[in-house]
Amino acid sequence: MSKVQVIVTGHGTFAEGIEGALHLLTSVPDNWSFVNFSEGMSDKELQAKFEQILGSDPKPTLFFTDLAGGTPYKVAATLAAKHPEFAVVAGCNLGSLLESVFSDYDNAETYADAVVAAAKQGTQKFTLDMPDKMTTSSDDGI
Repeated sequence: MSKVQVIVTGHGTFAEGIEGALHLLTSVPDNWSFVNFSEGMSDKELQAKFEQILGSDPKPTLFFTDLAGGTPYKVAATLAAKHPEFAVVAGCNLGSLLESVFSDYDNAETYADAVVAAAKQGTQKFTLDMPDKMTTSSDDGI
């Protein structure tokens, strides 16, 4: 298990949804927390939730947020600006989070780089490759 604490956060029930999906696929490490930015919640309330998780002696922490520039991202980035042992990743997806569950990182910066790489690699478009020429046999019917 990674020495880096993880906080997954995002708008609405993003964090809760990611948590549920991860639980279906694997065992979620104890040092992972999930914080929704619910409707009507202020940025100060979100920051208070983060600070409660972080405690008085924060350890290396990686924040996974749903969108760059959104309130969860801004609040996490504000905390990371004060704590060099924190890192923030925006646009996280289930695949990158799942891959990171099975990895071990000593610091949040290396962890963040690996998650971004996994997210990029895991983002793909489905294509249906059709043969150039359809061959038919007289035995195939119509």
